[in-house]
Order: sequence, then structure tokens, then C-alpha cells
Amino acid sequence: MAGASGLVSVLEHGYIPPPLDHSDTEKLLHLTFFDMFWLNWPPLSRVYFYDLPCSKAEFTQTIVPQLKKSLAMTLKHYYYFSGNLIVPTSLSSHIAPAIRYLKGDSVYVVIAEFKGDASKGFKHVCGNHVRLIYDLLRLVPELPPGYTHGIENDRYVASPVLSVQVTLFPGQGFSVGFRNSHVIADGKSMSDFIRTWACINAKQLRGEDDYDKINTLPFYDRSVIKDPKGIASIFLRESLPVANSHVSSPRAHHCRDLVQATLLINRVQIQGLKHLVTDQYPQVSSFVVTCAYVWTCMAKTRMALQQFTYDKEEVKEHFVFMMDTRERLDPPVPSNYFGNAVVNCRCSLNTSLLVVEHEGFRNAVKEIRRVLDEKLNNEEGVVKGFEKVFDVIKASIMQHKFGVSGSPKFDYYSTDFGWGKPIKYEAVSEKFGLVGSRDSDGGLEIGVCFPKPEMEVFTAIFTQGLIS
Repeated sequence: MAGASGLVSVLEHGYIPPPLDHSDTEKLLHLTFFDMFWLNWPPLSRVYFYDLPCSKAEFTQTIVPQLKKSLAMTLKHYYYFSGNLIVPTSLSSHIAPAIRYLKGDSVYVVIAEFKGDASKGFKHVCGNHVRLIYDLLRLVPELPPGYTHGIENDRYVASPVLSVQVTLFPGQGFSVGFRNSHVIADGKSMSDFIRTWACINAKQLRGEDDYDKINTLPFYDRSVIKDPKGIASIFLRESLPVANSHVSSPRAHHCRDLVQATLLINRVQIQGLKHLVTDQYPQVSSFVVTCAYVWTCMAKTRMALQQFTYDKEEVKEHFVFMMDTRERLDPPVPSNYFGNAVVNCRCSLNTSLLVVEHEGFRNAVKEIRRVLDEKLNNEEGVVKGFEKVFDVIKASIMQHKFGVSGSPKFDYYSTDFGWGKPIKYEAVSEKFGLVGSRDSDGGLEIGVCFPKPEMEVFTAIFTQGLIS
């Protein structure tokens, strides 16, 4: 059954539609080039854990019905999550890529229960220690399969874009897992949707119904995204063959050797990293120094595992992060603009410049700052060169690269459904995820996912580097 296997048992599964609106039979949200960039990207997975001890009866009779009710109301505003991604099967098709909502569309929802030993239950899966990726994947549902429709030049593939799973850990708490297509929403829009759901649920628990005052409701007008260079057409040509091959998300049977852990870096340690580069950069963000430090640890891990020979082979390392352009476009678009509005920022260094003690970290900071400054301080704006991004990706296809997901700005730990803030947030299967710490003011949580031998080496290097 979707999203559940092994020690997780499905109690029920079905579909939640938005409240019926008789005035609308179809809504189309055409894809911009920001969206089309992600057409060949596998679905994303995330899990929120809530420390709310309850019985199975309370869960099924009170909590689940309430979550269904509030989700339906949330979908009244975020109705495109109920719809399907429409992608033409060929470039000659008359169908334009879009997110389509039809009356009756809905979100697939799984209600499940953890059946295993308590020692492997709630506190285990939401801990910071090393866990099998399988333990987290079973808390996230699969997206329902898509289908092909139409004839001749009007054929297209329609694919669901969101599924949700709520899993009870009896007497301990519950988790809320999400799987979504990146094409419909970037991290900001996805976070806004989940926070809106939580806010509506909390309001309903308090007997309030002033939902229109919620500041995370979506802005749908796609005319604010300008595309004078025709980037959307370029991206569609690059992405369409892969998009129609039904790229799937990683499942347990593909990830048996992967483990996931959360590493903590507190405010004092971040200040220590900043101090190492204050002579060069008096003002540097926590994001930059943390990413630079992780990048150097990644390179040192690969060297320790002899994934390259340091003294005989010069290897290029690439680190990628995403920049939100909403405030940086000309003119800016609303902060609640729904969809994707991020560009990728690629940093590249030879491995030898990353692994050298102390200077490796400084080199990484310098490169990340260089890429940031280049994006922010050019006459053509933050989208400059984005039309060539697939050429850049192809040129480095055999080189080592990784990226960071998430952002401390999204404040995942404020997602309170009315029963308290989450005790843990996990981006599942992401090699490097970054969120603001739940318990440490100014600290960060670093989620990492590796094969177990690589995890052991990386965590040792990461920990020792902060001590020294």
C-alpha cells in the first residue's frame, strides 16, 4: 500500500477534495520557465513529527477527521494541489504544460499506524541519530500513478502533484508526511501551503473562521513572470523526454544502503566559522559559512574514502544552492506568489582547494560569495544566464556535485496545527538539507543522507572540524 510497508499499517486511504465550487469546472495554471526547470526532477518528500500522545481511538475519531476537514478547507485556496500536472507527450503537441484543476479533483491521503516495537517508533525515527532511510520513507506516501490522455497531437500525461500521509505512533505522537512534484511548488510555496493548513486547523479548533486573514494564502497571477528570452521553450525542449519517462521518487528498495542523520551547529559554532573569514568578509551570513563548511567536509570525506586520488588527480567539485527571486525580479513579485521562483547558483572549485586545512573553508566561502555577488549585482538581474543552465549541467555530468535543500527562512518549526509545534522536521532523502534549529536560537539543523560508511566518515570530519 502506498507510503506504508513493514512496521507501518494502513488504516484507510482515500481522496480529499476542496469544497465544491459550482462556478468552476476547470482551472489552468500555465507553467513558467521557473516551473519547467523541474520537469525532470523526482518528487520531494518531507515529514513533520508531533509529540502528542494519544490512543488509536482518539486519533481516528478526533484528530484524523479534524485534519481532513481543515485540509479540505485549505484546498479551497490551494486547489491546484488537488489537480494534475499536464505535460504534452511531444513538442508537436497542441497542449501547453500546465497544472490543471478539474471539478472533482482531490488529494490522495493515507492514514496509517506504526505497529512495531516502541524502541523503533516515534523517538527513534524523529531523533537526530543515524537511521535507515527506510524508517522515514515509510512515513511518506507515493504519488498516485499518472495517465496518458488525448489523441494524435493532443496527447498528454496527467500526473498528481501531492499526496499526504498521517501516521499514528500509539501513545507517542503522529507524523504528517508529504510527497509533491517540484513542478508545482518551490520550497517557499510548499511551506506556505503546509503552514496555511496548520493555521486553518488551529483556527477551526478555536472556533474561528477568518481564513482570509491568513498571510500565506497564494497569489496565482502568472503574468508577473516575464520571459523575453523564451526560456520556457528552451526548458521544455530539454526536459520533455525525461518528463515523459515518469521519473519516480526513491523508495525503500532503492535505498537499502542509505542512512539519514541530523547534525546540529549552534550559534557559537557558527560565529566561530564567521570569525575565520572576518578579515576578508566582515559581514557574512550563517547560510554561507555553514554551506561552505559542509562543502569542505564533503570533499574531505570523498578524499578519506579514496573516491579520488588527491595528489594525482585534479577533480572539480560543484555545490548548488537555490536563490528565491520573488523580491529580486524587476519588478518584484508578491512574496506569496505560488509556484517556483528560484534560480540555481552553482559554485565550482578544484578539490585540492577545498581539502587544504583552514584555507579550504576560506576558499569555499569566497566561491559562494562570488556566485552570490554575481547573481545580485549585475545589470541583467538574477535570471541572467538561466537559459543556459542545462548546458552547464550537461558539461559537469561526470563531475561530483551536490546541493542544499530547505532554508532557515521557511521556519518549519512554526507549523502548529493547534496541538503544539513539531518536535522534528525532516527533508527525506536529501543529501544536504538545512533548517533553523528548533531548540537553539541562531543555530541550524543539518540533515544529511549517505551510504552508512560515508556517513560515519562525514560525521567524524564534521564534528572534529568544529572542535578544532
